[in-house]
Parts: sequence; C-alpha cells; structure tokens
Amino acid sequence: MSIRPWPVLVALFGALCLVVTIWVSIDRHPPEWDYANHLERALDCHRTLANPAADRFAEIMGASSFYPPLAICAAGILYFALPVTTLTAQAAMLAFLAVGLLAVYGLGRYIADPATGVLAAFFLGTAPFVVFSLLNFQLDLPLTGMVALALYALVRAEAFSRPPWTVALGLIWGLGLLTKPTFPVYALAPVLWTVGQAARGEARWRRFIWLGLAIVIAAVVAFPWYGPRLLGLPLQFMNRSFRNAALEGEAPTFSSVALLYYPTTFPSQFGVLAALCFLGGLWAARRVREHRAVLWLAAVTPFLVLTLIRNKDLRYSLPALSAAAVVAALGARALPAIPRRLAVGICVVLGAFQVTMSAFMLPAPPPVPGLPLSLALSYPPSRADWQHARILDDIARASGGRPVTVSVVPNYPTFSVSNFRYEAKRRGLPFTMLRPWGATPFGVDFVIVKSGDLGPDFSIAKARRIMQRLEAPGSTLARLFPVVGQYTLPDGSRAELRARRIGSPGGVTPEALAARIAETREGFVPSLVRDPEHLRIDLRYRPEAILRGELDTLTVTADAASVGELTRTDRLALRVRNIRVALQNVVFDPVEVLERRVLEPLNVGAVSIERAVVTQADLQRVIDDQRRAVRMAVELGDGAAQVRASGLGPRIAARVRVLPGRDRVPITVAVDHLNIGWLPVPDLLVHWIASNFDPSYQLARLPVRVRLGPVSIHAGRLEVGG
Repeated sequence: MSIRPWPVLVALFGALCLVVTIWVSIDRHPPEWDYANHLERALDCHRTLANPAADRFAEIMGASSFYPPLAICAAGILYFALPVTTLTAQAAMLAFLAVGLLAVYGLGRYIADPATGVLAAFFLGTAPFVVFSLLNFQLDLPLTGMVALALYALVRAEAFSRPPWTVALGLIWGLGLLTKPTFPVYALAPVLWTVGQAARGEARWRRFIWLGLAIVIAAVVAFPWYGPRLLGLPLQFMNRSFRNAALEGEAPTFSSVALLYYPTTFPSQFGVLAALCFLGGLWAARRVREHRAVLWLAAVTPFLVLTLIRNKDLRYSLPALSAAAVVAALGARALPAIPRRLAVGICVVLGAFQVTMSAFMLPAPPPVPGLPLSLALSYPPSRADWQHARILDDIARASGGRPVTVSVVPNYPTFSVSNFRYEAKRRGLPFTMLRPWGATPFGVDFVIVKSGDLGPDFSIAKARRIMQRLEAPGSTLARLFPVVGQYTLPDGSRAELRARRIGSPGGVTPEALAARIAETREGFVPSLVRDPEHLRIDLRYRPEAILRGELDTLTVTADAASVGELTRTDRLALRVRNIRVALQNVVFDPVEVLERRVLEPLNVGAVSIERAVVTQADLQRVIDDQRRAVRMAVELGDGAAQVRASGLGPRIAARVRVLPGRDRVPITVAVDHLNIGWLPVPDLLVHWIASNFDPSYQLARLPVRVRLGPVSIHAGRLEVGG
C-alpha cells in the first residue's frame, strides 16, 4: 500500500485542531470537577512562573500531592503567549496528542511500513474517547502521548543495544512520570520483557550499563517531585483505587459487571471497526517476531491491571490505546489486498463520523447491540448559561471588592466549587471558595445553593444537610444567611446567593448579653468542645459591637475538656487539660446565645493557645482509635517523642521533636533517628520527606491565624505554655 504519510498526518492533526477550535468557540460549559481543578493548577503554575519573587521550582513541585506538573505547566507556559482561555488550555492537549500521533506512526512504520504507521495514527486520532478527551483538560491524554513516545523509544533502543535511544528512553520515562504517576501501568511491562531479552542477548553488560544510565536519568528527572511523596503516594493510590471507589458505589472488583467493564466499553472507546482490527491484530502481531511481545504486553497488560482495580473509568484505559492503535493497524495490514483496501476505506469513513459524533453529536451515535454504550461517547458543545458570571459579579458588588469566603454547597458537574473557584481565580477576584461546611458555617460570608439535583449521591451528604436546615421552618441558618440573589439554571433548577447578615436582638442590654455568654457551659462551641470541667469565659467587648455579634476578645479557661470534630463518628475527641485559650475578633449570633444558650463562633480573627497539656495516655487513646492498618505507639520523653509503627512490613522507629516555627507556622515538627527495621535512614533524607508530612504547615492554611505558647515535651505529657 503506497502512501505519502506526512500530508495525511498533517491533514489528520489539522482536522482535529479545527474540530477543537470550532467546538470551543461554541461551547459555554463551565469546566467540570477535575477539569476545573487542573485548569486552576495551570493558572497557578503560570502565575508562579511569572512571579520573580517566587521560589518557582519549589512551589511548582509542591503544588499538588498527587498530580505532577508537566502537562499542567505546559498549559501555564502557553498562557505567556496566548490568552487565559479554554482554547489555550486545549492547545496543550493537542500538542500532547501530536506527540502520540507521531509516536504511533513511527512505531508502525518501524515494525512494518509507513502505511501501517499512518493507519495506527488514524485509529488513535479518531478514537471516540480520544476526541472526547480533546474537549477536556485532563492528564490522561498527555499521558497517552508520553506512553506512545516511550514505546517508540523502547522499540528503537533494540533491547538497549543502541545508546542514543536508550538514553532517550530514560528521559522520556522521567517526563512520563512527571505527567501522571500511573505511567508505569502502561509502560513498565514492555520494559521488563525487554530487560529479559537483553539479559539473553550478546554484550549484555554493555546493554545493562546503558540501561542503568537511562534509569539514573529517569530518576534525576522525576525524583524532585516523587521523593517527598514516597510514603504518601502509595496510600493515595490505595484510597483512590479501592476505598473511594467503594464510597462511590463502584461494583466489587471480581463481580461480572467490573470484570466486563473494559471489554464491553472498548468498542465505544476505541471505535467498533478499530476494535475488530485490534482483535485481528493480536493474532497478526505474531508475525512481527522481534517486537510482538512488546506490543502484546503494551496493549493488553494495562487492561488486566485496571480490571483488578475497583475504580473504573474510561480515562484510565485511554493511554493503552496508543499500543492498541498499532496492533489494530497490523490487523488491517494482515488482510488480503482487496479486503484490506475495503476495510481501510470503511475505517476512514467511520473514523470521520466518530469525530463528528463525539464532538458535535452529528449524527447521534446509534446504540451497539449487546454493549452498554453507544457507538461513540458524545460531548456536544452547549451555549447554556450556568450563571457563574452573574453570581460572581453579585458577590463582588455585595462585598465591595474585599476578600470574602464563599461556600458552594452543590457538587453538580457544572455548578460546583471546582468551576466557581477556577472562574474566580481566572478573573482575579479575592474570593476563597469552599465546599459545604460540616457543623457550622465558620468563616463563611456567602453561600451558593441550588435546588433539584445536587450532584452524585456519595458526595452530597453535607449539601443535603445544609439544604434541609435552610428549608426547615424557623431556620436559624436561613435567618443568618438571607437570600440576596436568585438565578434560573439550564437544568430547570433555581440557584440562590445568600449572604451572612447578623441581626441585633431587641430588648436586651450589652451587659445582659455578655452575662449570658459567660454562663454558657455545655453550649460553648458544642461542635468542637465536650465535657468541659470548671470552664470559665471572660470577655472584652464594645457595647454597641456585642449587640451586632462582635467581641474583641473571648478568653476561655478550663481544667479539662474533650476537643475534636464532634460531628464525626469516626474520630475520638482528644482530652486536653489545664486549658487557656484566647479568641480575638469573634463574630457570633446573639440570637442563638439568647434563645438556645449556644455560642458557635461564625468567625474568629486569631486563636492564641496560651496553655494546654496533653498526656501520653490521652494521646495514645486517640491514635489507637484510628482505623488504620499501621499500629503506632508514642512515648513522650524529655524533649522528644519516640514513635514506633508496625503492621506494614518492618517496624519503623523515629524520634519526633517540636521546634519553633516562623511566620504563620507557629511550630515545626522535626523527625530524625529513623530506623526501618535494623536499617538506619540518613537524617537528610528523613528531613526532606518528613517536611512534606509536617502537620504544622496545615495551621498556616487555616482561615484563622493560630498562635501557640512555647511547646515542650516532657515525660508522659506534652505542654503548651509551660
């Protein structure tokens, strides 16, 4: 089959660019969930790079605990040359797809001929889910491009006998790991097979030297991001793969629904004819003796691994389509001449329809008998207005442009905290956007709510509770947050903007209100404090301000109290003794104090923990209550705590100290003398990793400034303030 490959590849990529441009020019969808989160991170990366005073490398590497920065910052860099728009972000996706198309073309050409490479690129570029992914800003499409590039470099390295390609493979692996942590799921099995081939080949020590250099290069590129996350990342993988999937109602791993998920959705993801060619290609690849194992492993192993993970999503299997495209092209190539021309012609026509069906629903994808999804996954553009601009403008007007905190209660795809937060950041508005609160609307100035569908069931328990409280007769919450704006949404529901308004109670003097506050015992911050012993409250206030719900200072002393998130049933409260805490600039609801004898601060300017004692027994009781596979024991001694953990392999022991902090971080937790079993770990490495798990840095992210008295550790107790 004679073909001029480059004009065809340019035409294919140009057509996809045109489709994305037209789609973006029509669409007004707010970015949904992770899509919005990644766009926000891209904007953060852009602003970090643009800030000469920023520690650019450290801030970019520390921006996310789970998502590496390569693809995200690729969009951030484009923002220097192009406007901060959806099309600019999608240009980054198109760039990574171009890498993938060129890589699968090169792979097909290298193992077969140029026509096979072109067909492989066509299969990949017109796959319905690839087109669908081009219309969102997710990391799976960039990962697809990097996986394809890694496979191409691996094949060209010829079992590590060609040094330039082996070195390039190491660099690509490093960049692939910086694209998404799941990169090895798609690229590791072929490499391991090739290592085995190299071990049986000639000059194996020379090959392994070059392989070792490639590993060093990959480690040098990826380690700055992965090093501090060596301990936390595996736990995140487990939670996302199994625990979160169970909460979301995913089918059990070994149920028929879960086991058949990827096989039954593959035709709709890849294309029906492409899937048939893929099945034939698995058999036809046997003729490519030198590379068949790499193709089989790259195309099949990811689906097997992903099937064993409870969390299922077509995004996760998308990177495997790069190898599947080459295998499918080999399947078409294996046909006799006339059937091959006919099959390729049908694939080209259907591929064009797949693109228009996926992007514009033209025509509407027909159902496929026996399969759960239609012929293609459609995501047509929509000009529906979800009122984000009006709501943000109304908040800016009502707040007078000052920094405010906004709670977005729904978790609906196009009406959630993710898309509001991104839009506010894109506009440069000084708004802090939060999810629904737990017990009380602490620090919340505005609330955005929505009637009707609030989002997926597993994610809206708090939202439901808030809506029930707002709709209850005589609702305290509705009184505190009256409606200041109403908006009709495209799904037929109604959105409301509510603003905090604290009314002054009538018929009460400032002195009487202050006395009522001082009398609260069990009603003092009941969401956080329980069973106080000899609790005393002292106030400093201005008479006119206390009636508006404002206190200058509220000082609390108690012999003991249980402290924690008391609304959570999975957490044991910590018993704290000898307490003295001062709250500055307290905002509260006077009516609730008078009617219910309850004081739940609605905002606090600063918290000073002047004195507190936690005993070793009380601390250990809380640790033992945590439902974890790791068992941890803490021994408080003079100046330091000895921590021992067991349950996941060798016992881990370390010394933990509390040191003075700086700026908004009142303390720093220092870990050293770490031993894993009998093996001591260098303190330099321990400090680097532990700094990313230091809980004291969470204090700096709180909406309230926290000050601590001097913290010291003594035998059997931890003291604040001495």
